[in-house]
Amino acid sequence: MKMQILPAIDLLDGRVVRLRQGVLDSVKVYNEDPIDQARSFEADGAEWLHVVDLDGAVLGFPQNIETIEAIVRAVDVPVQTGGGIRNMDTLDRLFDAGVSRAVLGTTLVTQPDFVAEACSRYPGIVAGIDARDGKVAIEGWKQGTEHGVLELIRELELLGVRRVAYTDISHDGTQSGINYGAYRALVDQVGIPIIASGGVAALHDIEDLLSIGSRVEGVIVGTALYEGNFTLPQAIATGHGREAH
Repeated sequence: MKMQILPAIDLLDGRVVRLRQGVLDSVKVYNEDPIDQARSFEADGAEWLHVVDLDGAVLGFPQNIETIEAIVRAVDVPVQTGGGIRNMDTLDRLFDAGVSRAVLGTTLVTQPDFVAEACSRYPGIVAGIDARDGKVAIEGWKQGTEHGVLELIRELELLGVRRVAYTDISHDGTQSGINYGAYRALVDQVGIPIIASGGVAALHDIEDLLSIGSRVEGVIVGTALYEGNFTLPQAIATGHGREAH
């Protein structure tokens, strides 16, 4: 079994950054040039790139879409992107640009009709569910809701969603380790593939996710890569069930 490793390129003011638990005043800049970062990940063997428009997620409409388009043009690696995708025009522009998957977030709660239409038009729709204490957060994580994660996923499956990217906000950017129990519980109760996100600190976190089974089809890795805890080739080898060197 192979698990996809998706290195994250989080865009804020046109730069590659990481946040801690989604807090904007906890910004750390890792690269001034997102294109350079994308090419670097490609050179290291990336199978996917996960590109997030953080400005867009907070403001509600894309702010870095031209940069995302430039990344798609610059590499031959499939790109999954999200952040501020709230209407079909944005979705059309992203898929026209060549992205492989688009991650919807806030609209999962606020615009179910849009989600259903998006799923009917494009196979590469991912439900980006961000949660704190089992409750879904929206608007760039600023706003909590009373929606439970499992409840929302079941509703989304009925709308046509066929893949979920699940982020545990309390672990994101903290390098504190994944919330293994949350993913274990999801796999037991959800019938569609899950991409894990948030808290990966070491290769054993990837091994733990791999042990859950094929339903966890991928993991998004950010801060641990940028801080040098392990290399992307090591992460990919681990995700493929091989010894990492």
